[in-house]
Amino acid sequence: MASMRDAVAEKVERLERNHEALKQRRYGFLVRPAVLTLGTLIVIVGLITIPFPGPGWLTVFVGIGVLSLEVHWAARLLGWGVSSYDRFSNWYQPQPKKVRYSLISGTVLAAWITVLGITWVGWKMGMFPALDPMLASTP
Repeated sequence: MASMRDAVAEKVERLERNHEALKQRRYGFLVRPAVLTLGTLIVIVGLITIPFPGPGWLTVFVGIGVLSLEVHWAARLLGWGVSSYDRFSNWYQPQPKKVRYSLISGTVLAAWITVLGITWVGWKMGMFPALDPMLASTP
């Protein structure tokens, strides 16, 4: 099984090959803001998709890899995050089904609590007036 480090390294290497060449072109001054914006959006999408089936963590790490093209802290964070993920994965795989299912259930529960909490705070701040009939208490 390929490690997360290998998967991320492959994708980031492809990005690095073109990154410097893009900076040398006529509109190269736009590369840095575009990379920072794109990297941030990829990280956000990855964080949202972590509890769902699919490549959530890979998406987060690729987003941080995109950011690492322009900012040094992201390169350090990427190295630490990928190492931590690989260590957790190596620990997780041999665990009994009961432990693995408990961790999956806890992650899904935490994701739902977070979404509901953000929705409730947003509603209290007036961002979701459509929820008033469902959430507002009647006197």
